[in-house]
Amino acid sequence: MRINKLTPIIASLVVLAVITAILVRYRSVEAQQDRAAGTPISAKVALQQTEGDGFNLSPAAETKSETNADLTLDADEVERRARAEQTTTAAVASPIPISFKEVVLPVQGGIDYAVAGVATRNSGEGVIRLRGVPPGSQFLGALLVWGEISAGGLAAYNVGFGQDCAVLANVVGSPASFPTNPAPQPCWNPAGQFWAYLAPVPPAQIAPGINGDYRIKGLRTAIRNGRCPWGDGACPGPGNALPLSEGASLIVFYANQCIARNARIFLNLGPQTFFGLNTNNHITGPIPGLTTLKHSRIGADGQVGVSNCGLRSIPQISDERTFIGSIPGFGNCRIQIKGDVGGLNRDSDWNGYDGEPLNKLWDTHTDVFSNCLAGQLGYQVQYQAQGDCIVWVVHILGVK
Repeated sequence: MRINKLTPIIASLVVLAVITAILVRYRSVEAQQDRAAGTPISAKVALQQTEGDGFNLSPAAETKSETNADLTLDADEVERRARAEQTTTAAVASPIPISFKEVVLPVQGGIDYAVAGVATRNSGEGVIRLRGVPPGSQFLGALLVWGEISAGGLAAYNVGFGQDCAVLANVVGSPASFPTNPAPQPCWNPAGQFWAYLAPVPPAQIAPGINGDYRIKGLRTAIRNGRCPWGDGACPGPGNALPLSEGASLIVFYANQCIARNARIFLNLGPQTFFGLNTNNHITGPIPGLTTLKHSRIGADGQVGVSNCGLRSIPQISDERTFIGSIPGFGNCRIQIKGDVGGLNRDSDWNGYDGEPLNKLWDTHTDVFSNCLAGQLGYQVQYQAQGDCIVWVVHILGVK
């Protein structure tokens, strides 16, 4: 009888002991993770004040912008520009240095784009692996965009670009195309600023099927040995000597018979630096009532952490979220397309995956979703960051 009466008590003590062991282990693991990150969470505000590691946890005011589209294209507009360039020596006036002079007319179907990038920190070069262009597509034009942290005003300069393992051509990148150059540097070296560059790509450098591996080299960088941007275990980091190359992306425009003739592309240029809430209203003109939206974000300095070459995630800091939707007052569309708690893709836009596993610090992300912006005159992109210093460089909206 006594044994029967003691059984519930013994069971309760066993459960309590298990729970206690779990809690002790959880707090021990949590403490080890905080030590691995270099500082406990309660002291993470000291991670970045003015320089190093790409973080700034000082309170950040919301940054906002409202801009017109820097480039708007559909099949008719590409044909108009191509005819103008083919009948005169003067290029069509545009802040975007792209030429359609070699486009064979008429354009075959509606237009779309593909984009891919590579991180170039501490190397100044890399291979961009462009995929996703359907067979039978007609090449229209291409742009190369890159970014760096540098000191002082910078002029245009040449880089090598072309198909991997082939002869590279010189392409000239200019910072003048970007309306907000330079942007504040993303928390690495206060002696520098972030500069973005845009270069037209010669059609001869694009593979016949458009998809392919493309090499870029000659980007400005103080370090070219491929080291990770952070320390690794007991090994110190490489330092933040300027210039610091961040990354490069290739944007290709093409036409295909399977795409609606009234498909449209809107391109907006930054750069804009943020480490808190960042809101961008892009005025585009009427957005076609087609079924699909495709949106790409190109930018610098995304990362998941700082320790172990930045490969260990710090969710309290790197949990960025991306929203796209109507400009307030002009519709009720709002979609979380990236980030935790409801995103169509719960990963971050700013994880540096263009350099996975190394080097990080450059992102080129694209998502496709249903069109809830039909007939509206623009759209809003909003980022919620928590201290990771980031620069968005290019936004592209495709409607098809």
